[in-house]
Amino acid sequence: MRFRDKVRKSKRPVVVYEILPPREKDGTLNSYAEKISSLLSQTHIDAINIPEVHDEGGRGERPVKNLERAEAREFGRLLQDNVGIEAIVNRVTVHDEIKQQKEWIKQTFYDYDIENLILVGGESSKIKYLGPSVNQTSEFITRDLNTGRFDFFCGGIAIPSRKIESERLLRKGSNGIEFFTTQVLYDSDKIKKLLKHYDSICKENRVLPRRILLSFAPVSSIKNIEFLKWLGVEIPDSTEKDLINKETEITQESLKIATNILKEILANNEKLGVTVPIGLNVEHIMSYNFQYSINMLQELSKIYREFCIKTSLYD
Repeated sequence: MRFRDKVRKSKRPVVVYEILPPREKDGTLNSYAEKISSLLSQTHIDAINIPEVHDEGGRGERPVKNLERAEAREFGRLLQDNVGIEAIVNRVTVHDEIKQQKEWIKQTFYDYDIENLILVGGESSKIKYLGPSVNQTSEFITRDLNTGRFDFFCGGIAIPSRKIESERLLRKGSNGIEFFTTQVLYDSDKIKKLLKHYDSICKENRVLPRRILLSFAPVSSIKNIEFLKWLGVEIPDSTEKDLINKETEITQESLKIATNILKEILANNEKLGVTVPIGLNVEHIMSYNFQYSINMLQELSKIYREFCIKTSLYD
């Protein structure tokens, strides 16, 4: 079953692993792909999510040096051809003019045989960007490309802390976005509110809600926490304090926090009858956290899959 078919079946669990393309010092693409083969031997995942990171001045100084990485699409093609798992490639839409974006999208299909995209907007609505918005790009793909020989399956980003995010998700869904991934979660309050409000607004408009993949990542140092915050992840002061106070057991503490957040979200959805299909997206943040992220993926997947089996929300 293709990734898109799994996403569209509300009751079916969907688990994705997010990993950056390798840096030069990480070795060849082939050696890095072996990590993914190792991952697949330890647990089941439905796709590999490959992000695109841009440094924008509004974030301030980056806590971790950004080294040049391999082309995301090249890495994605290798995973599809040699490892046998579908790749999802992220694309920040705003940095190139529409003509260049259109060429990039077509090239992704023709030269790399990649059909799954996550379209990402700019860091700030206050900045006037050169390129098109996520909505403009998804409209172009849905109305101009997918009506012909192309067959893209597009996702977007959900930011629980952003104002009127439910309305944004609704609009993006109407423009061809079929699933969303959240920012990394270290708090359950805002995502629970977003899921409830998005569910309500979809029912009011008589449309099916798009699946939302909940993102989690372990931390193994205070520097990891600083990097997550630089990326825009909201970490409550009390949670950050708990992590720092248990620095010698910080990875285990981050797993405990993620487990509790997931359980709270699932229980809240069940209690309130929230029918938004959800999934999991687990990432490593830093390459040295790879095995920690696998442990987190295994633990969260078990909880999530048990929920999918027992719930009647999607019947």
